[in-house]
Amino acid sequence: MKQIAFLLLFPLALHAADPAMPEKHRALFKEHCVSCHGPEKQKGKFRVDDLPLSITNVEIAEKWQKVLNALNSGDMPPEDEKQPPSAAKADFLDDLANVMVAARRSLGDQKGVITMRRLNRRDYKNTLRELLGVEINVAELPPDGGSGAFDTVGSNLFMSANQIEQYQALGREALEEAFAWQTAASVTKKLHYEGEMTTPKVKDFVKYQIDARERAQKWVKAVDDAAAKPENKEIVAKIQEEVKNNVSRLRREWARIPGAPNPRTFGFDKKGENDADLANDSLGAGWLKYHEYYTQMPDVDRGAYLGTQTRHPAELNVNYIELLVPFDWPVGEYIVRVRAAAVKDAPAERRFLDFGIHARTGKVMATHEITGTIEQPQIIEIPITLTRANLTRENRSLFFREKGSWDTNEEGNRKRAEAVKRNGIGPELALWVDWIEVERVPNAAKPTPPGFAALKLPPDDKSPAPAAPELRAAFERFATEAFRGTTPPADYVDRLMRLYDVRRKAGDKPVAALKETLSVVLASPMFLYLAEPSPDDKRRPLTAAELATRLSYFLWSAPPDAELRKSDLSKPEVLAAQTNRLLDDPRSEGFLTAFVHQWLGLDRIDFFEVNRALYPRFDTGTKVAAKGEIHETIAHILKHNSSLRDLLKADYVIINRVLAHYYGIQGVKGVGYEKVSLPKDSPRGGLLGMAAIHFMGGNGERTSPVERGAWVMRKLLHDPPPPAPANVPAITRLAGKVLTTQERLLAHQEDPQCASCHRKIDPIGFGLENFDAAGQWRIEDSYTALDANGKPDSKSTKRWPIHPAAAFFKGPSFTDFFALRDIIASKSDAFARSFSEALIEFALGRPIGFRDEPLIDDMITHVGKKDLAMREFIHALIESREFRTK
Repeated sequence: MKQIAFLLLFPLALHAADPAMPEKHRALFKEHCVSCHGPEKQKGKFRVDDLPLSITNVEIAEKWQKVLNALNSGDMPPEDEKQPPSAAKADFLDDLANVMVAARRSLGDQKGVITMRRLNRRDYKNTLRELLGVEINVAELPPDGGSGAFDTVGSNLFMSANQIEQYQALGREALEEAFAWQTAASVTKKLHYEGEMTTPKVKDFVKYQIDARERAQKWVKAVDDAAAKPENKEIVAKIQEEVKNNVSRLRREWARIPGAPNPRTFGFDKKGENDADLANDSLGAGWLKYHEYYTQMPDVDRGAYLGTQTRHPAELNVNYIELLVPFDWPVGEYIVRVRAAAVKDAPAERRFLDFGIHARTGKVMATHEITGTIEQPQIIEIPITLTRANLTRENRSLFFREKGSWDTNEEGNRKRAEAVKRNGIGPELALWVDWIEVERVPNAAKPTPPGFAALKLPPDDKSPAPAAPELRAAFERFATEAFRGTTPPADYVDRLMRLYDVRRKAGDKPVAALKETLSVVLASPMFLYLAEPSPDDKRRPLTAAELATRLSYFLWSAPPDAELRKSDLSKPEVLAAQTNRLLDDPRSEGFLTAFVHQWLGLDRIDFFEVNRALYPRFDTGTKVAAKGEIHETIAHILKHNSSLRDLLKADYVIINRVLAHYYGIQGVKGVGYEKVSLPKDSPRGGLLGMAAIHFMGGNGERTSPVERGAWVMRKLLHDPPPPAPANVPAITRLAGKVLTTQERLLAHQEDPQCASCHRKIDPIGFGLENFDAAGQWRIEDSYTALDANGKPDSKSTKRWPIHPAAAFFKGPSFTDFFALRDIIASKSDAFARSFSEALIEFALGRPIGFRDEPLIDDMITHVGKKDLAMREFIHALIESREFRTK
């Protein structure tokens, strides 16, 4: 399929001033460049004396980019030529880098054009959910990224012919899922597991280990006796040389030693592998003391304790409890319940329980604090949806384990080794589970999804096949619903009827033929594209259906529901009321999750992990909670129409129990996220108080003031630094030196190529240095150089107190983080402009351009009268001419 797109042009009355270099920089060219790149000589066939200061086209932009690259790399002026003063060069590079950013934006300005786009992956997934009531995995669809900051930008959302087959295959899967949900709507299931069922397995394994150790000792003695015989001296010496005197490996060669017994005669059968390995392993009785410690716990006969991993889980598992949902249970909504407690005197940081699917490789889905005691355990309920994607054992094995006890093998081994060093046994048992149960919740009482309601056909083959008139009417109703209220032409329905007949003649049963035919509807352009057709380039108001669709895909990333489609959105009061209804609906998560993630650049949170040896408390459960804090805080502000300023500075946080413990904040009463007031001296509150924000500004081991400062400039101050040049030479004189973070960065500012950006970025980053790489508050930092083998060299460790005092470039100074936060909070108008631009690009599906300046100004004026209330930004945009016209 060829790309289907059309353009809508805004009036051309507005004209942006072309980006231009200040006239003062001609002097630098004249003194340092013109002699080699002027009218008389043009080295490299490049001339700068006639280079226009205004960048009006791509050709001029490319020439200025060459100038920028040459100066950043240090190639120009050449080393043997007179160099410009550092300050002048830094100012030149600063201006040129920012002018080039403005030029790229100006030359790429779509002039208000909105390109027709396909549904992005989120839209497609949500649209199937609204139509059929199911969730499917859309990861195999084409990526949605591109030149814009958001996945709604239409110029990136085109489609090739081979992708149609992908959409039809996903449509089939969605229909299979939907029909499975409908046929199982009233099914109830319940599975109960008592924790003490683990105890006999551990006790039996202890008995086995003791017995196996005794048998192994007898076998070893017999092998040693055979090896000690004089007639075996020569062969034993040869084997010892081969195995480098390793006694375990020597015993593996028992068959070559005359008189040495077969391990199987002592009960060691490794099923086709070397039986001596099992005997050698049994000799050590690995973790026997820990297993005995487990069996001696006081309540082991009426529940299970959650410990550490000691053996392969297939052999013995005391680290987690895993429960397999039976394979014959259908898709649907389930409730998982656990009755659990913390042992007496368990440390506060070990009173948290992780829940997820597939303990060995799956992700933690939820973390709960355990406040119950063994005398009075607490019951936790966790909702979970199982789909056809959960058909394999790995995807339907539910688990509970202590938070952070074994997120990775490396981290689990580290914690286990520390405990053995401490007590000689292993990690003390802290959590106890009475029972676990899984229950399927019937969904027969739920409203039928609109797609199925439109079909009005039975979901299985128990009923007679529908007659042709009934089937035709069903196809038309379904397609109308799928096409968001647009009735398909008669010849389209004719083709669907013919396809159904072909499938029936090929042997398909009625429902199978129905699914295949409906999958074609779900791969049709009218389903996949958001179209606002226009016979010419003249601006026109959106139709009622178009406005409803634009509004719902903005605020739900999903199609309009029946109420929105029938509302008279031409009336301002109705439009405002429907906007609030959409924002109050749970489906607004489709907007909030995607917008916040892309606006704030949160994908970096998933790029790397912290060094858990340095930051043991920032485990998987804490990381999930910290990421959730960003979303939940903005959701709270949106729900209550609070001020956008709360993201810059606030006297409260929205946290759960996991983060309350991590931050050392009291007052969380429930199990979810809730609002908690902060003391006046707290560094928390607002985006700059969040652990996840600071985690992004590092590499998992050390903080990066550059990353943090650049993020603040981009996202909070509406002053994004230019992209870092790729060809700036490394500062080799710093290699191997043990310096503070500030010393290392200040050294960068000695070079004009670096100073042009770092003098703006670094001071902000310095002011955030009280937060470590995992977002915890600190008052000192340290650095340890690596030796020739890449290992930390303790002799070259440097420690220093953190002094966050700095000053904005050509701006105010600050003494600490709190003063820095106050300065940033005072720039709320800049933050509001940044937020407005992001909303416009996300909503209209095109990069922001100069012609949007009046719209941005109108939005800022409107929200300024409302204390920057978050919903007012959205209302101002939706009520604008740009949003309501084509």
